[in-house]
Amino acid sequence: MKLCDLCAQTEATMKVSQLDKDGKVTEIAVCADCARQRGFTEVEKLKAGVAEIIAELKTRVDEGDSKLVCRNCGMSYAEFKRQGRLGCAECYVSFHDELLPLIRRIHGAVQHVGRTASGGRKQAQVKMNVQKIREALTGAIQAEDYEKAAALRDQLKQAETE
Repeated sequence: MKLCDLCAQTEATMKVSQLDKDGKVTEIAVCADCARQRGFTEVEKLKAGVAEIIAELKTRVDEGDSKLVCRNCGMSYAEFKRQGRLGCAECYVSFHDELLPLIRRIHGAVQHVGRTASGGRKQAQVKMNVQKIREALTGAIQAEDYEKAAALRDQLKQAETE
């Protein structure tokens, strides 16, 4: 039984991978409560496909949507809803708050996580383990629990040699 990496109290029900700016993948195990609190969803539970979501958008054009306009290309959010396409890259910035829930429905998240090479997943797990041990070591030192800190130091040396 793997515990949630965020709360360390409940059994993990899903894994979440994150790609940082250096291209390194970090994978964490998350329980259902922590996933719900952070807005993670499972792909299988997505409400509809992209075509269905775009079709639904067309039927929901509000008066306020015409007032939201891209400062670069002049496209309104109402036009986006009718066409299903943005006018330019700046539209993502102009309509940011409106697009986030839509992107989350389509992709299941608002942050892109690509695929990794077969060895990349193991490297990410090792790196995350090292990071977790370092955080625990810092906490033990701050709590002045030097016996635990010494054990964690030894664990950290072991993990870094892997």
